[in-house]
Amino acid sequence: RSRRHHRSKVTAAAMLPVGERGRAAWAASFSGRTARPRASLRARAVPPRSDVLIAPGFFNSSAQYAGMRERLLALGHPRVEILDVRGWEWLAPTLLGTSFAFYLDKMDAAARDLLLGPTRLSIVGHSAGGWLARIWLGEARYAGRTYQGLALAREKREDGGVTLVTLGTPHLSLEEYPFGRVEERREGEGEMSQAARASSLRFANEFCSAAALQSADLCEIICVAGQVDGGGETWGARASYRATCGKEDARGDGICPVESAILPGCARSLVLDQVSHSPGKDKTWYGADPVVDRWDKMLP
Repeated sequence: RSRRHHRSKVTAAAMLPVGERGRAAWAASFSGRTARPRASLRARAVPPRSDVLIAPGFFNSSAQYAGMRERLLALGHPRVEILDVRGWEWLAPTLLGTSFAFYLDKMDAAARDLLLGPTRLSIVGHSAGGWLARIWLGEARYAGRTYQGLALAREKREDGGVTLVTLGTPHLSLEEYPFGRVEERREGEGEMSQAARASSLRFANEFCSAAALQSADLCEIICVAGQVDGGGETWGARASYRATCGKEDARGDGICPVESAILPGCARSLVLDQVSHSPGKDKTWYGADPVVDRWDKMLP
């Protein structure tokens, strides 16, 4: 009986037109299986994550961000590069009042390389790296050169967007350091206030505000601040808070107060508990894996 039943099925299939016979055989071959094409199409539809440029902070060097880079790669960013900076390179602007062009020139070269790729660019600026990135993104002439990072992104990429995440960046610092501050002597710039002419941070706030950079919906600025219990108990933390916001009892990451790290008009902000400013032994700082996992959720 089973043989007759099998022959009848074969005969019925053979009587179908050739095209229909092929479709019937194809359908029979997949009977009882779970179809997967839709799932794979959904997977392909997920946009790729952004490439990332890490901009080191004041007196920090590239090597201190190796762990942050590895974590961002593990989280799916195709390329993650660290701006090649050495700690000693910060000495000339600090002690002699020269510009930060050494830093911005390196940022420009690294960003141009990343913008050759197919994905959006994200910049992660730690401490001073955050406000220096704003100068690179802006259109004002600084130390004789106009970087125009946003215009460059529009030129190189169809989406033309840049995401800037700042980590413990003292955007609003008073710069009233206990050891004083050498006024900068930059050249090749336009009209500006005396405060902006004497300080690159004031220059960034005068010409490269969040409102100015985000006006064309091509840039998103995200400010991340840390705060630690007892962060103002050491002399160094109290001095840093006083120099930055004028208050020794401010909440902060041990270096930068929360109120100074949130740039007015930024698209989003995040305050992280028990996160310290700088890398170090037994410190949970912005570059620690669990902390990177939290602020990375805001990156494309």
